[in-house]
Amino acid sequence: MNVPLVLNLLGRICIYFSLIFSVPIATAAYYGENLLPFLIAAATSFTVGLILSIMKPESEVVKYREGYAIVGLGWLIVSIIGALPYMYIGVSPLDAFFEAMSGFTTTGATIFDTVEDLPRSILLWRSLTQWLGGMGIVVLFVAIFPAIAKMGEPLLHAEVPGIRLSKLKPKLKDTAILLYTAYFVFTVLEISLLYILGLDFYDAINHAFTTLSTGGFSTHTQSISYYNNPAVESVITLFMFIGGANFALLYFLLRGNFRIIRDAEFRVYAFILSMAVLVLAILNLDTYSSIIESIRYSVFQAVAIMTTTGYTTYDFDTWNDSAKLVLLILMFVGGSSGSTAGGIKAGRMYLLTIYSIIQIQKAAEPRRARVVKFGGEVIKSELLDEVAAFFVLYIVIFVISVFLVSISGLDMITSISAVAATINNVGPALGAAGASETYSALPWFAKLILSIDMWMGRLELFAVISLFIPTFWREKW
Repeated sequence: MNVPLVLNLLGRICIYFSLIFSVPIATAAYYGENLLPFLIAAATSFTVGLILSIMKPESEVVKYREGYAIVGLGWLIVSIIGALPYMYIGVSPLDAFFEAMSGFTTTGATIFDTVEDLPRSILLWRSLTQWLGGMGIVVLFVAIFPAIAKMGEPLLHAEVPGIRLSKLKPKLKDTAILLYTAYFVFTVLEISLLYILGLDFYDAINHAFTTLSTGGFSTHTQSISYYNNPAVESVITLFMFIGGANFALLYFLLRGNFRIIRDAEFRVYAFILSMAVLVLAILNLDTYSSIIESIRYSVFQAVAIMTTTGYTTYDFDTWNDSAKLVLLILMFVGGSSGSTAGGIKAGRMYLLTIYSIIQIQKAAEPRRARVVKFGGEVIKSELLDEVAAFFVLYIVIFVISVFLVSISGLDMITSISAVAATINNVGPALGAAGASETYSALPWFAKLILSIDMWMGRLELFAVISLFIPTFWREKW
């Protein structure tokens, strides 16, 4: 492990990260609010960056191991620094870290019982952390800073995991720029539509930031139900769906190329979501007075949960158990690879299903050769091994997390759903952490475990788990 290089790059990230605080600083100045929460955070980030960047590595070649370390530790550091504005307004250190980690990982779980009481600059900071975390902090720095860009591939591989990292251009710096271009264009488009539909400019910006990032933070405690406006819900539903799709395909869509329709993973993503909407609309007929109402609330909540956005227009904790089970399953499925959504990912779910079926067929007919195909392509065994390893590790971490959260005193429904909602970066869970509740009343130990789950879930396990393996730091790869 090239430790000096890891520390040096972490320092550069902290220095660049300090510049981001200019946005909430300008917002606080505009609304006449206190600038100190963000000035202190910016100064801290810059100072830490200077100290770490003093380390001068002999080699600046970033291998995949260094990439994992830089991304895993980088996300932890920016979450700690990002928590400082919350601490300044009186939030406890652990709650502030929980809120910041929830923001950057686009989870949307919150410890604030009434968000309307917060300064507007703090609310914008919450939303901005989700927008940055949606496409990726390192992806942004690869796009705009040459010093980071030349080391881009291992960093992007660690921060944008999935079945594969789609390259739009030969140079990953150019790919990062194009991904953020598509991200920015869709964000501006949503801001415009929400503003036209009656949201003030401030609310439109905040909700666009937290929709495209599939984050789910709202400027209102009642979330999207505050507006009670089917047109607003429709726009947000559309952009949540977009956020759950592969942004490489969305870039081509903006250029008039409709390859997204032919993409195998997108088809799986759309099919699962469509089936979930149909089932929920039927199951919720006993909850609503008409089929139209059932469809309205079922569509929004299915999209919000499967894309791991976590917005709510209705307290789904009051739905029947079958409907709540569908939502719990959708938490695990998630969106597409290369999207801002969390979860296992639709492509992985498809591969795991087909792979399992083929193994059963092999047991019945061992002499017959079979291969796994996805989108007309034969999937290599190395990729299937990686998907299987991810799934096994995911289940092990999920079970351990549920046990640890449950021993803090929470009931089983809350424990299972809270872990599912955080490790999949969804936000609202069931029970004591349900759609109409917050995570504020949870024991400190549960908040700590759930914060780690958010961190692991956003980076899809490997970049975080590897940090705790001693040989990861010692042996050569």
